[in-house]
Amino acid sequence: MSLSAGYPTPKSVHSVEVTDATLGWRNADDTKESCTAHEIISTIHVSSADKQEYFICVLREDTENQSRPFQLDLLQTDTIPAELYNEHVINDIPPHLQPTPGNRVDVIISTKSGTGRAQLFWQAVLEPLLRIASSPSTTEQYSLLVTQDAQSIRQYTKTINRPATARTIILVSGDGGVVDLLNGQEPAPDAPLPLIALLPLGTGNALFHSLHKPCVSTPGPTPLVLALRTLLLGVAASLPVFQATFTPGSQIVTYTDPSLTDDDRASQLTRRQEVTSLYGTIVASHGFHASIVYESDTPTYRMHGSKRFGMVAQELLKLSHPYKAALDVRGPSPCQFERDPHSTHGYILVSMVSNLESNFTISPRSKPLDGKLYLVHFGAISGDRAMAAMMKAYDGGKHVDVKWDDGERVRYEEVAEVKVVRGEG
Repeated sequence: MSLSAGYPTPKSVHSVEVTDATLGWRNADDTKESCTAHEIISTIHVSSADKQEYFICVLREDTENQSRPFQLDLLQTDTIPAELYNEHVINDIPPHLQPTPGNRVDVIISTKSGTGRAQLFWQAVLEPLLRIASSPSTTEQYSLLVTQDAQSIRQYTKTINRPATARTIILVSGDGGVVDLLNGQEPAPDAPLPLIALLPLGTGNALFHSLHKPCVSTPGPTPLVLALRTLLLGVAASLPVFQATFTPGSQIVTYTDPSLTDDDRASQLTRRQEVTSLYGTIVASHGFHASIVYESDTPTYRMHGSKRFGMVAQELLKLSHPYKAALDVRGPSPCQFERDPHSTHGYILVSMVSNLESNFTISPRSKPLDGKLYLVHFGAISGDRAMAAMMKAYDGGKHVDVKWDDGERVRYEEVAEVKVVRGEG
């Protein structure tokens, strides 16, 4: 195995041992070094006719280092301790990561996701890791898409059914990238569904954290270490989706750069297309949550990462804005729609995931990939009440048990369908 200039150079090490939760080794100059077991992505076993080698892949992260937040260490050794044999060892390259005439492997780097570190992660970690995992005999190559604008992923989806072949999409993005993949175009009836491997470089990363919730512990591996382990060792599963339909004339509204000229702004508006329906696999909302997502989607707020949601929430709660709407709910059993008694609402959210952030449990009954929808709702309550309820979501989802003396409560239940008819302009 060899890597081109500019990639991490494998370090030849020896005397590798595991003590408690620490991996230790000696370098070629006999100096000692170590990492925590939680930083180990996997051990790749490479064998040939004359020798066997192991590459222990270690990811170190420094979120405060703007220029080098990620560091991949490749420890090359002839032997590994018994403890590593039982944890994350790869003897054969997973078929879904092998570019072949019958299986395309595409990598999408969403440059604007989260705090904008997706490309740094690709260059420092993912690309060299894929090169190690690649079979030396393959003549196929990975296909790379680095997004240029908000339409890049949707434009990409228009090509994925031609030709109709198996495909792995490694998505270095947040939840928005998944939504764009779902809504780029309707899949061809006879085309195989692509396998999506999500590497969480977004802001909230709701889908990733919900899928990996059983694996998360403190202390424990970071989300990116978990994601890379899943990429190399995970098992495919069907991703459930829901459909949201809209009234005629509805449009997708996105952030517009205030520095644009009037002509550029007008050009952006003319390029907008009306939307009649969208597919989702995370949440659909109206009211407070939808306002948080929209108001925080600016460069100024995005630089704060997931803290941007709380920052905007604080400002919105000062207004205690009621949202006029009729809310109709149909349960999972065959039944008719039920009209919620509120004419004004504070929070209406339908979720297919458990967590909106790693520690923000919006739907505690949701299980990974169970395909069930849950409604979280409360009326137009005061800002203090709304804040108190939402803070309990950070305590394992205890907001769903909140009730007040005047009869108001957080409504939480499994649903099959929800209809919201706005009552305000």
